[in-house]
Amino acid sequence: MKRFTTALLSGLVLLYACKGKSGHGPSGQDSSLHFSVDTAQIRQVDSAAARQRRSDSELLSKADSAPGINAGIGNFNISTPAGWRRTDTVLGKIRALLLTTASPNARFRTNISVVSDSMRGLSADNYIQGTVASLATYVQQFSLIGKGERTIGDRPARWLHYAQSPGGIGLEDICYIVPDKGIAYIITCSALKGQLLQNRRAFEQAIMSFKLH
Repeated sequence: MKRFTTALLSGLVLLYACKGKSGHGPSGQDSSLHFSVDTAQIRQVDSAAARQRRSDSELLSKADSAPGINAGIGNFNISTPAGWRRTDTVLGKIRALLLTTASPNARFRTNISVVSDSMRGLSADNYIQGTVASLATYVQQFSLIGKGERTIGDRPARWLHYAQSPGGIGLEDICYIVPDKGIAYIITCSALKGQLLQNRRAFEQAIMSFKLH
């Protein structure tokens, strides 16, 4: 069975959300008191930066080599909730827009992700069925809570409400799928289990701002 983009993204977003932790030296140490220039260290930093640039370039090439996964890239706008962080990134081969905020859990940040996928000629009903089947197969401890239809802007959309536990972290998600001209735009709101409702205002603010060009 081919993995649908929604299932691929579920684990990748958790990995991304765990990044960005800053390291600190010993408590009370002030590095400015012992400043020195270490040319070897500078060369290592420059080399690491160059490797990161190559890595970023390779990721973008991989993403561009899979246009079906990213069929609608650049075709939409969405607002960032106040106080949230906006990041355009590549997760595996998937180009994703991530909106993230702080979370009490150091291993996870409440987030909204937006990706796009070719529907491969499927109807909206069949695409949803394939998405649910893919999530059930590939997502750890996937449990479908509900599904239905709604309007986002002036466009008909489908939604899936489900729970999962990637890496042992209990999460609750609402995934909105907006089909348009053979492309599925997938907006996923993810929070720690039991915290979905308390983030509903920010989630709705972003969802209702979603517009296709």
